[in-house]
Amino acid sequence: MKNRKMTIGILFGGQSAEHDVSLNSTHALYTNLDKDKFSPILIYIDRKGQWRVMAEDTFLKKDFSPTPGHSFLPWQMETLKKIDADIYFPMLHGPNGEDGRIQALLELAGKPYVGANSFASGLAMDKVVSKLLFKNAGLNVGDFLFFEANDYLKIRETVAQKLTYPVFVKPSAMGSSVGVSKVSREEQLKPALDLAFRYDCKVLVEKALEMQEIEVSVMGNNEIKISRPGELIPHNDFYDYKDKYIDGKTTFYLPAHLDAETEEKVRQAAGKAYKALFLNGMSRVDIFVEKHTHIIYINEINTIPGFTEISMFPKLWTLEGISFTELVTRLIDYGFEYHEKTKNFSVEWN
Repeated sequence: MKNRKMTIGILFGGQSAEHDVSLNSTHALYTNLDKDKFSPILIYIDRKGQWRVMAEDTFLKKDFSPTPGHSFLPWQMETLKKIDADIYFPMLHGPNGEDGRIQALLELAGKPYVGANSFASGLAMDKVVSKLLFKNAGLNVGDFLFFEANDYLKIRETVAQKLTYPVFVKPSAMGSSVGVSKVSREEQLKPALDLAFRYDCKVLVEKALEMQEIEVSVMGNNEIKISRPGELIPHNDFYDYKDKYIDGKTTFYLPAHLDAETEEKVRQAAGKAYKALFLNGMSRVDIFVEKHTHIIYINEINTIPGFTEISMFPKLWTLEGISFTELVTRLIDYGFEYHEKTKNFSVEWN
């Protein structure tokens, strides 16, 4: 491998509501890939779940018009041109990409890939499960409830008994603030629930905190590297999808406005949260620091965080002197390292 370029199979697009986010992230990944070391294979998954290899010139023109593709299902593979790469880089945000399903497929095929393993990806994607694991690790999480059926009367009564407004209503397994609403009074609850249940069969209702919104980048396998924290000041009521990817009016501070002691505690909490979900590869840890008490709360972890030129995950590494191109190379190295560590696991039969 040292005498030739390694091929990197970049998986992007996908069937989730974050399809367009994936396209933007992949463009930044492609742009910052060290072309002297790596040769990309662009594997596009359209909104219907059809896979096709995309020519680089077509990708750069952002021509994602429908064309014939193929399923990856084994019984439909006879017409699919053979695709093989030295390592795969899933750049798929949200369900069917960030939740462990693609990762499990690659594990079954025995292929190395970048990012968290399938089990850890699933844990991080499920906000309910991850919050329970954070609590088990001794980390603070905000007060929350979760519901598996859109029974408005029952939910309204439970929220009235156990939480106070304002609250956030969000799908349990979705990213980029898709399906998330801030609810300031009871009459706003039903439309927020209806929206969240469009994206998931499990929905959280959690207490809104008066806080600083902090993000920390973490990468590595057994040995991890933790960035300095960044801070965002949402332009709207909260950092919603429109502000993230359309308006772009949120203010960012890199590094965050934290005193040295709080910053160190935030970094320690981010590393502890990463370990609590058995993560490897990379993640962005989203943290709240309550303004009056300075209590640190873990909100959630994204295992395939936003990867655009303006995304917090790559920008935070610049504080550590790591360029975007160097970051991509490190993540690929971590993928190979993890694969080498785990590829020979087997069950011995007596």
